[in-house]
Amino acid sequence: MGFRTKNYCTVWEVKSVSDVNTKARISSSRKNKQTGEYETDFSGFVNFVGTAVAKKALGLKEKDRIRLGDVDVTTKYDKEKKVTYTNYKIFSFETQDEIDGAASTADESAPKTAVDEGEIDDSRLPF
Repeated sequence: MGFRTKNYCTVWEVKSVSDVNTKARISSSRKNKQTGEYETDFSGFVNFVGTAVAKKALGLKEKDRIRLGDVDVTTKYDKEKKVTYTNYKIFSFETQDEIDGAASTADESAPKTAVDEGEIDDSRLPF
């Protein structure tokens, strides 16, 4: 899957750079269907950019799982050094606790109606 929106990643290391930037090392892997083994498809340093996201990222610990939200990849070529730099940025993400909590509250928030309870309540219909 690589580095893309809605991809799950494992956090390995987190360092504060500034109030609006936190640097971390993350990786993601996928299962090889032929061998049954997991193969790393992305591993590298990323920047959590923005005040809220950088602060939230500082709370991550080694082996935490996250789901990427808004992400960006940029490259910059330095003519003097003849080197291309690739920068991975994360603007939003969800922790595993947030994902698990969202799934359970979504199920609980839907109103429970019994089948064949008489008249249909059309106040919830979109038209």
